[in-house]
Amino acid sequence: MAKKLDFDKEKNNRNDNVIEEIMQADFPLPKQAEDAKNEAFSRIREMAAASGHTENTENMVQRLQEKSTEKSTGGSGKKSTGTAKSHKKFKTVYKTALGLTAAAAVFSTVCITNPAFAENIPLVGNVFKQLGNSMGFYGDYSKYAKQLTDSAEDAELADTDESQEDGGNPQSAQAEDQNTTENNNTDKTKDNESYSKTVNGTTVTLSEVYCNEMALYLSMTIHTEDKFPDTFITSDGKPDIKLSENSTVKYDYMDEKNNLFNAYLDGKMLDDNTYAGVLRIPVEDMTVDDAGWTKFYEVRNAFFKEKGIDVDSEDFSFDKLAQTLGMDEYSDENLPQVGGPAISDYVKDIKVPDRFAMELDLKDIVGTLPDDQDTTPDIPQDLRDEYNQKMAEHGISTDDADYESLTEEQKDLEHQFFTEMWNEYFERYPEAIEGNNRYNSWTLKGDWKFNVDVEKNTSDTVKKDVNVVDENGDGVLSITKTPFEITMKMQDPEAKYFAVMLDANGDIMPYGGVSNSNNTYAIQDRDISTVYIYLCDYYEYMDELKGYYWSDDYEEKAKTRTFKQLLDERAVAGTEVHFDTDK
Repeated sequence: MAKKLDFDKEKNNRNDNVIEEIMQADFPLPKQAEDAKNEAFSRIREMAAASGHTENTENMVQRLQEKSTEKSTGGSGKKSTGTAKSHKKFKTVYKTALGLTAAAAVFSTVCITNPAFAENIPLVGNVFKQLGNSMGFYGDYSKYAKQLTDSAEDAELADTDESQEDGGNPQSAQAEDQNTTENNNTDKTKDNESYSKTVNGTTVTLSEVYCNEMALYLSMTIHTEDKFPDTFITSDGKPDIKLSENSTVKYDYMDEKNNLFNAYLDGKMLDDNTYAGVLRIPVEDMTVDDAGWTKFYEVRNAFFKEKGIDVDSEDFSFDKLAQTLGMDEYSDENLPQVGGPAISDYVKDIKVPDRFAMELDLKDIVGTLPDDQDTTPDIPQDLRDEYNQKMAEHGISTDDADYESLTEEQKDLEHQFFTEMWNEYFERYPEAIEGNNRYNSWTLKGDWKFNVDVEKNTSDTVKKDVNVVDENGDGVLSITKTPFEITMKMQDPEAKYFAVMLDANGDIMPYGGVSNSNNTYAIQDRDISTVYIYLCDYYEYMDELKGYYWSDDYEEKAKTRTFKQLLDERAVAGTEVHFDTDK
């Protein structure tokens, strides 16, 4: 019996939530929804009359109809969103009215049986939900993300009003409701406009923001007056769209602006004119001390010059640099060992604070054209002939199958000839470089500026030290799990290793598509109660190990030896990490 009561309570809560969402949404009701609404109110009146609660219920119905009309018409040409206080009172009243679940059921049925009605629910504030599992790093962002259309003042007002709601004069409270509603409607309209900007017929609207210890996620919509440009669809079925590298972000805890490099959006087309996507900014991009690094490089290059090394010379190489400085292998970190500058003397260790503001300046939006519209010039035949002639003169085969049989000297020459060919190509066709819109991409020109207040949400974030390392301490030092991703912290100055993470079933964890990192994995629907971490030799993994897992006959081979068993045998180091609290 207890289980049935719990279920009924949960069902009623869901019905309450359905009505709450519908009553607060700013959208015109289609005719079928208007009819359903009127029918629901009629049922409430009938059942209330039978129970003797006619007067209170009629007041509630009248108020609901008034608010519904406001939402359908927008009042005096403005959006009418109501106040936090009136919403709290309304919720208390309708919970006591008979027949409320009938209204919810009617409205729910309309949403389910009429997809066009559901599409009218405002997209702003719900982009994460709209994208759903199409995102690489998908999950229930409603638990963690802040809706940028809601003002902080409204939330504070709601808390204050709820605590004072039971006392006071009802008439004065009603008058206060009306005044507060008008003020908040003005504030909200202004606030909403600050997150939606239109330039050259393209409207960019920020929807939600979520920041944890590993990354910041910003959802947005891009709407064009004309049809959206045709766009290349990637292998995972997503439009290839990014923010121009001329776009910048300025965090209030840093002195300078940063360019948004590799700012690819993860999203989908909602219709011919609307794209919804998410920008993911990894925390390492939010903590780069550009000014410090610039100063360090100036001092470092001056040190090189003192040692007779010109980094701008054509014959410069890091091998020669290491030899001149007496280092086995060059690295900036080891410069103090040979009398050079230390990075820590110039580059600050920046941390992302719990609360911060960021200024976004989105210059352009760039997308890749479909293959059949790409007009990028092929390499001219004279450049190809010149490359082949140089290769033939040095006895080097142009057959890719023979590449591994080349000597190291021949490989170096091949690389040199290949680079010379492409350099000449880009001199002739500078617009062919990836990111330029003359041949293989389109650009929506604009300058959309936004100010966003961000509060980190570290709930459900777990960090564990793992120390999957070699004898020198190089490898995976720790892992951090957020609700949507797991990131490994690596120490590998010589880039010797490739780290692998398997889920509880022994399958390779997915990357998520827009992380730009081999060490960040999307959780998605994977079982991560236990994960397995392996440190592999980079070349051994790339040349041999990963092919075992991705081969077409892996399922058959796994009957004899699974990929996990193979890594157990071949990895430099490995461990298992339990995230479930029972272990």
